[in-house]
Amino acid sequence: MATFIRHNINQREVYALLHSPTGAVAKDMLRRGIRVQSQAKRNLAGGAGKPRRIRTGMLRNDISVRLVVVRGVPAARVGTGKSYARFVHDGTGIYGPHHRRITPKRGKVLVFPSKVYGRKRGKYAGKVVVRSVKGMRPNAFLADALIAAKY
Repeated sequence: MATFIRHNINQREVYALLHSPTGAVAKDMLRRGIRVQSQAKRNLAGGAGKPRRIRTGMLRNDISVRLVVVRGVPAARVGTGKSYARFVHDGTGIYGPHHRRITPKRGKVLVFPSKVYGRKRGKYAGKVVVRSVKGMRPNAFLADALIAAKY
């Protein structure tokens, strides 16, 4: 005895499922984006061979995820609006893209606030004075977090 099954595919529903910002694909992309966001925040905190890059927590708190539509397909955009995020991500000085020590553009020395106060007197009290610095090692917190979207 033969049994026939007929399927009717509703093209509008399939299109909405794949392309709508409220469809299943968009919800999955948003869920993956949230996982990448969480991993990027953990990467900034250091651990597992990564340098700790949290002083005030402003960069970590600014990492956000948004659902966007790119050429009709939903996607998740994870990033930050902080101007210094690129320097943390790519590094500076000899560790950065130019591979040069950081030197002063005007004047002879660089002056930074010191973490240890009371060593110097006068004009440079509570400050570190140097002719150049190596820079900061990169912490690719966003690029390394993309693996979290896979699961």
